[in-house]
Amino acid sequence: MINEYRVVRTHSEDADSARGFPFGSFDALRANFLERSRRSSLVRDQLAGSSMTPEQAVATPQSWSQLRPVTKADMIADQKLDPPYGARSCVSSAELGLVVESSGSTGKGREVHYLSRRDTDRTASAWSRYLANMGVTPWDAIAICFPIGMAGGGIRHMLAYGRLGATVLRIGGLSSERKIEAIRHYRASTLVATPAYVDHLGVVAGECGVQPRQLGIRRIVVATQSVSSEWVRSTEELWGAGLFEWYGTSAGIAAFACARGMVDGDEHGTLHWDPQVAVQEVVDPKTGRHVADGERGEMIGTPLINEAEPLFRIATGDEVRFRAPGSCACGSSWPGIESGTVRRLDAMFKVKGVNLWPATVDALVLSRDEVLDYRARIWQDERGRERLGLELLTPAGVSDQLVEPLRAMLREESGLSFEIAVVERREAWTQQTAGEAGKARRWVDERAAQQ
Repeated sequence: MINEYRVVRTHSEDADSARGFPFGSFDALRANFLERSRRSSLVRDQLAGSSMTPEQAVATPQSWSQLRPVTKADMIADQKLDPPYGARSCVSSAELGLVVESSGSTGKGREVHYLSRRDTDRTASAWSRYLANMGVTPWDAIAICFPIGMAGGGIRHMLAYGRLGATVLRIGGLSSERKIEAIRHYRASTLVATPAYVDHLGVVAGECGVQPRQLGIRRIVVATQSVSSEWVRSTEELWGAGLFEWYGTSAGIAAFACARGMVDGDEHGTLHWDPQVAVQEVVDPKTGRHVADGERGEMIGTPLINEAEPLFRIATGDEVRFRAPGSCACGSSWPGIESGTVRRLDAMFKVKGVNLWPATVDALVLSRDEVLDYRARIWQDERGRERLGLELLTPAGVSDQLVEPLRAMLREESGLSFEIAVVERREAWTQQTAGEAGKARRWVDERAAQQ
């Protein structure tokens, strides 16, 4: 039953309480939520489950943090209740301009998301400003390796670069060799791809008789994988280009690197978002409290520019490190998250009766500058024993100083023993991918296939 009490506050009290909210504009959030909360059945259910009225939810940042987040399961259940768009839709089908789907790589089903034509226009404008902050101009030619299909990333990139006035090369459907040819022929200056595919394309370029840095790419924009600082530095050296990152979900949550890139000196860079475009909280997944600058937590996102599908406090399942407004060396007053270190919270394997979280391995392995990439394998040997293997991609000559200390760290942190092998030739490295956007699948569990 919804609590009937009302919190009475003055405008000045509201303004004072919102000053300590570093995740976006609380005033914009309040206005957006009050306008749209009564139009969506999903939001009404969210309020009922939190025992709150709309006014109570946005009374203060503290009360907002008590609003139950919307989960992937909530959205998929809503779609099944009223297909294809769910009962949360707040515009007619005649007003829709774009429909996107999640990749389904989590194994929990595909979310369907949609934008009105006005939403699509606002998204393209917002993303184009992020790209301009990276240094992209109308004189750039953009080689997009993401497929322009039903997933949200590729099409949003295409629309944003187009809005900025840049030339868009839709090369996602071409073979790797044809991609290299198109990059050279059209003199592409910006490459958009996953880190795993950037590595693959560098190998293919060499096989085609050209070094990656001879292709003329000045800027590489990546997403979907956590990476080490050393991977960034070595890739920048290989390609002669700056590395930038973007973070995005099918529901429209996004953050982009600033002009300082993925690595800034000895530190990871920052991915920013416009506080008038989105409120993106970072919360402790156990307590729900907002984290402080430099602390890790789950990204909880609220796009503020979507009228067709208003969603509030979306639980992403992504663990990030929060960067407070003004903390980035670029001087921006926009909030952000640390570049290169986004990890999944909901990925877990049970090995030898122990819960093993890939995010834990990510944090340990990719903190080592000697590691460019890794992949993991879980299998059963001929005696039915579960075994864990890690394969590391490293520069030449570091394995003696790396393997044993890393093995000890992993055992101490996880309680499990890892068999570790090292690959020192980048051209010998391949990554399995999952989903339309080619998300790298670092972890392979072979046990089900062996039974």
